[in-house]
Amino acid sequence: MLKASSSTGSWLLWDTVRSPYNTLINMLVANTSSAEDTSNTNYQFDMFSNGFQPRGTAQSNTSGVTYIYAAFAENPFALNARAR
Repeated sequence: MLKASSSTGSWLLWDTVRSPYNTLINMLVANTSSAEDTSNTNYQFDMFSNGFQPRGTAQSNTSGVTYIYAAFAENPFALNARAR
């Protein structure tokens, strides 16, 4: 989940169900009633077992903008590391 807190912007959500493989493109825009966005390549992320990496440029890498985010692991305390 990602949101620009120092400027205007939407609440954007990605998950590994909508995009089971990297790079994640499919997302939900939580503060609108629109359907899942499957075509916006400006908002891309890679998901890893220990975090995520933004790949797009929009609303994740703007100079001078502060972002808030939340990330939740599928299997956070596994003894054997999984790809996700």
